[in-house]
Amino acid sequence: MNVNWTEAWATVLTGIVVVFVALVVLIAVVWIFGVISSSAGKKAAAAKKAPEAPKAPAAVPAAPVVTAPAASSDDEMDAVAAAITAALAVILSEEGTGKSYVVKSIKRVRNGGSAWRGAGLAENVRPF
Repeated sequence: MNVNWTEAWATVLTGIVVVFVALVVLIAVVWIFGVISSSAGKKAAAAKKAPEAPKAPAAVPAAPVVTAPAASSDDEMDAVAAAITAALAVILSEEGTGKSYVVKSIKRVRNGGSAWRGAGLAENVRPF
């Protein structure tokens, strides 16, 4: 059995070069994504720190309009939002951090899990 050592070493060397070139390209891509994400984060932080223009006071209507209270879904949503905000205020006040919190939005979470997931949650969260 005759082995062509020149061709064998050329194949090995080609394989090693291809692997290291691919690694260098991969490192460059990851580095570029890191630079892009850090610059986007800096822009977002700068936008948050930028002073807002003072808002003009809202005009007060001459005669306030009074409507009869009607049971609607908006009233129910306001009551739910108030209850959630009150519960969060109680829980967060127990931490004693001294920070103030604002509830900006409340979204309903759909229960898309299985019965096994629900049973596991119920078992792990129930009081002792």
